[in-house]
Amino acid sequence: MTGHLAASLVTLAVVSLSSAAAEPAAPEFRLHGRYVGLGGCLKTLIGPGPTAGTERLYASHIYGGDVLDVVAVDPLTGKTDVFSSPLAGEIGAWALALGADGQVYVGTLPTAHVLRLDWAQRKLVDLGRPSASEEYIWQLALGSDRKLYGCTYPSAKLVRFDPATGKGEDLGRMDATEQYARSVAADDHGFVYVGIGMAKRHLVAYEIASGQHRDILPPEWAGDNCCTVNRGADGAVYGLAGTQNLRIEGWTATPIAADQVRGPAPLALADGRSVSYDGASVAVTALQAATAERRATDYKGKSQSLFRIGFGPDGQLYGSTAMPIHFIRADPDSERWEELGQAGGGEFYSFLAWKEVLLGAAYSGSAPLMVYRPGQPWAPDTKPGSNPWLVHYAGENSGWRPLAMIAGPGDKVYIGAVSGYGQLGGPLCVFDPVTGKVEQYPHLVQDQSVVALVALPDGRLVGGTTIGGGGGSHPTQTAAKLFVWDPVKREKQLELVPVPDAGSVAALALGPDGMVYGAAGATLFVFDPTAQRVIDAAPHGLGDVVYNAVFPGPEGRLYGLSSNGIFSIDPATRRPQILATYPGGIEGGGAIRGREIFFTSGPQIISYLLP
Repeated sequence: MTGHLAASLVTLAVVSLSSAAAEPAAPEFRLHGRYVGLGGCLKTLIGPGPTAGTERLYASHIYGGDVLDVVAVDPLTGKTDVFSSPLAGEIGAWALALGADGQVYVGTLPTAHVLRLDWAQRKLVDLGRPSASEEYIWQLALGSDRKLYGCTYPSAKLVRFDPATGKGEDLGRMDATEQYARSVAADDHGFVYVGIGMAKRHLVAYEIASGQHRDILPPEWAGDNCCTVNRGADGAVYGLAGTQNLRIEGWTATPIAADQVRGPAPLALADGRSVSYDGASVAVTALQAATAERRATDYKGKSQSLFRIGFGPDGQLYGSTAMPIHFIRADPDSERWEELGQAGGGEFYSFLAWKEVLLGAAYSGSAPLMVYRPGQPWAPDTKPGSNPWLVHYAGENSGWRPLAMIAGPGDKVYIGAVSGYGQLGGPLCVFDPVTGKVEQYPHLVQDQSVVALVALPDGRLVGGTTIGGGGGSHPTQTAAKLFVWDPVKREKQLELVPVPDAGSVAALALGPDGMVYGAAGATLFVFDPTAQRVIDAAPHGLGDVVYNAVFPGPEGRLYGLSSNGIFSIDPATRRPQILATYPGGIEGGGAIRGREIFFTSGPQIISYLLP
């Protein structure tokens, strides 16, 4: 998923078989339950309630696999009213703002609509899409002309919406090459300001009267990542470029000291009482009060997709939802599930059973790496011996996407990851789960990220890459690579292009014949590590192969998961065959135990019994 959570909320999940869940279409499939819980909270604000003189806290919750909710919470009682997106597929909203008319407006993803919360009809009303090219409206700001301005992805545009007329406008790109217009703020003097990144940061001023815009970031503060802008509680607009704070007025951005910055107005009721919200409860603190009055909300969330699953050393299945990380355990032999705890705002990309522990690698997690001991109480900390042990290390990037994690020689674990926002050259990492030490090897293949790994019997590693990098980066290469790496000498021995027209290697697996099988684009290829060349390649017809979901199974075959179904690879012909399709679709995976393959479909874990 794109983006980084500003806040995340987790409550104990309700996980059970649900009558609403689709039953498996054939006896070889088994449904193991449906996950229900709170989605991440992307934005909150205080605004008018349903009747004159009342106030509500409004919170937008994201749900992968379902539509977004805007929850209106009575801060004095905890009672909630839930407004779900009227548009199928609109899963989240980073942008909430009060219009000049006092109504709540919402900017959505992934098709960048504007919605209005209508108390009279008690629903969200779709007001259209200001720009047909955009996917995210990141923020909305009220301009001095009483119109709403939104910043977008993937074309770094500024859009405008007029609540008085219901008309939306595309004001065009604010930068010719960058993808993220990530923050927006307006002053009282006819200007709107946009913070842009992620590969190169820019700060753009837009003059409402003339429709002109230009980058006003002083050149000495140019760099990578993104500029941010916000309107302070004093009504002025402030920016941040790297470590430099800025005060922004018209066409000028003036460097200032950090103590001169005035932050945004805090979340507060009209009488000055401050409000906080964690999804499960709302707290109100009176002026000069030492403690807050906290009340439970009655909002329970909804079905939430499972992002990744894997077996632990105890034979149990472990899984992660996305945005935020609900870390769950499931008994593969029953419908018994439980949520173990909260592990951050993003999602786990990889799990690995290693000796007596379960390792996890996460995007936007409580830490990039986690060492969890099954059966022991949940007590996360950065100290060794905690459960889980949250592992941080020098040079870490919380925005990485660690798609590959395998056990390898030297009692080490090897991780391949897409680089963080705006960057290319995602690393190969060598992780020692005993000491917590991590070595990073970025740009092992120039400007490419390591996304697939397999260990050879002789201890060498074979890796696959993608030409892509972190969100907002600009690829410089045209074809994904395959490489061989010697973990003893810490050096690359070979680099080649396995499939000329493929931009990514989705999965690698060691076959019973000693060959490495790989999926790259629409092609299945076979690499001979002794001859050090690709000896076979053909279209596979599998659709999209689920990343790193190809694994050895019974009868000396490789099995895997794809958008078209569960497949096997015949070792004699080296060709894949679809064994079964699941009507609900295969979204994530995978794990294999004996003749059972486990995968995710929305909020469900499904198992398939191999024939």
